[in-house]
Amino acid sequence: MPVPARPGGVGRVSFIVLAMLLLAAPATAGGYTTTPRLGSHAMVGPNMPPEHVDALFGASGRAHLSIVRADVHASAVFPLSPDEPRWESVDTLRGAARTHRLQVLGVLSGVPLWLARCPPVTADWWKCPPADYAAWGRTVERIVERAPEIGYWEIVNEANLSQQYFYGDALEYAKFLRATSAAIRRANPKAKVVFTGVVGFGPWLDKVLSQPGVAGSFDVANAHFRGGIGKLDDMVRRARADYRTHGFNGPLWVTEMGYPSDIAYQWDPGFRGTEWKSGFHAQADYMRGAVRALLRAGAARVFVTLRNTEGHWGLFTSEGMINWPLPGFKASYAAVMRIAGRMARRYERRLKRTARLRPGT
Repeated sequence: MPVPARPGGVGRVSFIVLAMLLLAAPATAGGYTTTPRLGSHAMVGPNMPPEHVDALFGASGRAHLSIVRADVHASAVFPLSPDEPRWESVDTLRGAARTHRLQVLGVLSGVPLWLARCPPVTADWWKCPPADYAAWGRTVERIVERAPEIGYWEIVNEANLSQQYFYGDALEYAKFLRATSAAIRRANPKAKVVFTGVVGFGPWLDKVLSQPGVAGSFDVANAHFRGGIGKLDDMVRRARADYRTHGFNGPLWVTEMGYPSDIAYQWDPGFRGTEWKSGFHAQADYMRGAVRALLRAGAARVFVTLRNTEGHWGLFTSEGMINWPLPGFKASYAAVMRIAGRMARRYERRLKRTARLRPGT
């Protein structure tokens, strides 16, 4: 369990009030004004208590973030066989989406043990490809049919990191993507398929995208960017160019973007604190600049790290804009809330103008 960082940018009384607000499900949840350009990378997982899921959706909505990225593990839904589904984790997401009226990006992964193409003694067997792609397709269809509230499906997290989240090479991921995408579209033709969040660009992506049918099997390109603000423009342009080279001309989402608040992990010299409070403000300054840079460079949607964890305190845990498991907002949360709020209000005004200009309205 990560050790929570100290709150930054708020006093003790304010911190306690904000903590209580984060935990409490508001009676009028879902009345948020949100921007379609920003989302929440919240590390919502299948084993998370429903009240925590609700709190993270609520914190996302109050920050004007319109979509929450959450894990959906088939291995948690069908742990024993295809005949004994356990829908609790999926239904929890569905309920939070309806309550808070937010979109959901489901990161679909986790091949069940009874379907995994690995010896039973394999560690982390849920990262293995399926032994039977037809059976996997039926499994995916049942999950997608159960959750019409999930309008976007990302196919595995960071599949290009060797042996990290997917035990298969580029050719295996291409096969997995095609089969999973086809199953999603059969179950919900309106759902959009999102490519895996690519970390770094090179031969792996080229090999996947060059396989027959891959460019047409997803609707949204995807990348994870963590770098100096001066380099983010080039990162976005390079990613979009790599996808276009292989015939994909759709939007690019950045489904993970963040910067640590702990000064021990602040690697950018332009955004580095000297003690815990200035570290929180350095994180906030970075987030302000990075969000603007990524959107300006052509990213269609950017997911800021609301909460992250690596199982112990460290670089990625420190990226969260809220403290966890002790709830509390950092200065970066307020900074993103202000940016997203302005964007949300502009978006709402455009919608109203468009409605007025429509014939018969």
